[in-house]
Amino acid sequence: GGDLYDFFFIDENRLCFLIGDVSGKGVPAALFMAITKTLLKTEAKHGLSPDEVLSRVNNTLVPDNDACMFVTIFCAVLDVRTGKIEFSNGGHNPPLVSRGKSFEYIQVPKGFVVGAMEEVKFTKGEYTLTPGDVIFLYTDGVTEAMNPEDELFSERRLKECLSKLTDKSVVEIVEKVRDEIKLFVRDREQSDDITMLALKFRGKGR
Repeated sequence: GGDLYDFFFIDENRLCFLIGDVSGKGVPAALFMAITKTLLKTEAKHGLSPDEVLSRVNNTLVPDNDACMFVTIFCAVLDVRTGKIEFSNGGHNPPLVSRGKSFEYIQVPKGFVVGAMEEVKFTKGEYTLTPGDVIFLYTDGVTEAMNPEDELFSERRLKECLSKLTDKSVVEIVEKVRDEIKLFVRDREQSDDITMLALKFRGKGR
């Protein structure tokens, strides 16, 4: 499919993590996704900030993009010593972070999609995790999952579901959300991929 996610260390203290959703379906989307994922890792490994990563990937994709495809991307770098996250958003859904007994959406600029237009300006934001915080990323296949009554799972339902899971491991969180979506959509076939990524910040040296 056209969803992508990745996480890798840039150096011993900085972890890059990202999620994205390519427009379109089938083989073209899968190829565009693979190219984008490779470019993202290559640029991030240079130690660039997330906004610079998206800018370089965007300017590489646009010239040969005859199919006029694009990708939404949320790209972030976590300093595992401090919990500080630098991020940039290319038109993707905002992530959620657990704080106490609930999950809240991080306020991030929507940004422009990647691969559609050259010289797009991407902005950089910052957020600081405290030990025990979980950050949850997802593609719109989650919130736009539809039941037989044409109702969307929605950002509201996702937040409510996650807020019941603050004491669970990241593996359990992803599994429980997936199960909740399955219960919601019942036997209705979904048109979009469903991708989720959850990371827990344990604190310095953990």
